[in-house]
Amino acid sequence: MLLRKLSITAIASLTLLSPFAAVSQNAQAATFSSGEVTQVHHFQKEYANLSKKIYSQNNIYTTAPHLTKPFSAGKIQQDYINDQLAYINYYRSLFGLPPIVDNKTANKSAQKTASVMAAINANPFINQHGLPNEQRPAYINKSIWKLAQDTSETSNLNFNVSDQSAGDVVTDLLTDHYNLTGSDTGHRAWLLSTRLTSTGIGAAYGTNGYRYSVQKVLNVDDLFQNASQPTVAYPSAGVFPVELTKGKNIAWSLYLSNKIFAGKPKVTITDKDTNTSYNAKKVTNYSSAGYGNFKTVITYSPGKTPIIAGHEYQVKVGNLYTYTFKLFKQNTVTESDQVADKAKTYQRVSEQQNPHAKSAFLNQSAKLWAALNSKSDHYKVTNYFDSLKKGQWNHNFFIRHFLKDFTVKFK
Repeated sequence: MLLRKLSITAIASLTLLSPFAAVSQNAQAATFSSGEVTQVHHFQKEYANLSKKIYSQNNIYTTAPHLTKPFSAGKIQQDYINDQLAYINYYRSLFGLPPIVDNKTANKSAQKTASVMAAINANPFINQHGLPNEQRPAYINKSIWKLAQDTSETSNLNFNVSDQSAGDVVTDLLTDHYNLTGSDTGHRAWLLSTRLTSTGIGAAYGTNGYRYSVQKVLNVDDLFQNASQPTVAYPSAGVFPVELTKGKNIAWSLYLSNKIFAGKPKVTITDKDTNTSYNAKKVTNYSSAGYGNFKTVITYSPGKTPIIAGHEYQVKVGNLYTYTFKLFKQNTVTESDQVADKAKTYQRVSEQQNPHAKSAFLNQSAKLWAALNSKSDHYKVTNYFDSLKKGQWNHNFFIRHFLKDFTVKFK
């Protein structure tokens, strides 16, 4: 096995698809091992093979929904579902996470939910988890409306007026840079959950021109899965695409599957090629929100750190985690071939009013969590489920189903 290190120049000469951007002559280029080069080429090939097909209202359906009386949800192309799932699993592979599958029942629920939102032209600039600000039209029956409320509360939502590939929706959610109110990276956490096993995908267009996209991410069974790994850092350790690290409002993050940390760590980023360190900005602890079923959720901005393909970086998050990564160019298409970004909006997942704050089911949820986590004294008994729900992640819905099969003796 070839164990020697290869320079950026040598690597570029070995491949027609150079994985790295040009490096300033004033900076020492990072070295990549032969194994890292192989991994970069693997990711580049996987990304190149992902479908870039652009979907619109004209080609997304096999059966178009009927959004007035009589209401019907329609059906989206299976290729759209397959494409979106392929992007999800490609991005999960960057972090060493196992692939997930789509669930037919969840797909149907997601499609009904997307079509309900399209039928009412749900306002894309306010909270739509649970449809708390919308009124049910008479032509949508109560059971479908209730299903849409429950599903939207347990899903990533994306609203967009631009025609996109199925993968563009996932990229928006992963980078979380169109989060309407901040840098909590909740959408990312659910996509990269170490306990996520399956999803459901739906999409529908309203007469207002918006595509309402629904991706089911909060599943009752996943809560009790063993974490596939203890830590998920963004950018991930090893090699990582530069395209996913920089841009307006792209926060970096650290998620811990089982370890609870309540403080605000100091985060330092060191460019190892220039031997220059930078302090991260806007360090925030969102752990109490429980996104992705992680016990610790830290986000931060790389601040003034120059982000350069071909460079190696070390990130030190307090005493929690220290790691290194090297950046490569994921997309080998030239910039002149790129399509310019269009305006997007998409639904945030944090800090919304909880209309069920005093409900019996919330108390039941809290007691269940306390019973299952009796050794944890960091969270108050109402904290986990209440924070996850926040009026949108509706544990009342799945706790009702869960309690049918699981008995807990409440004190």
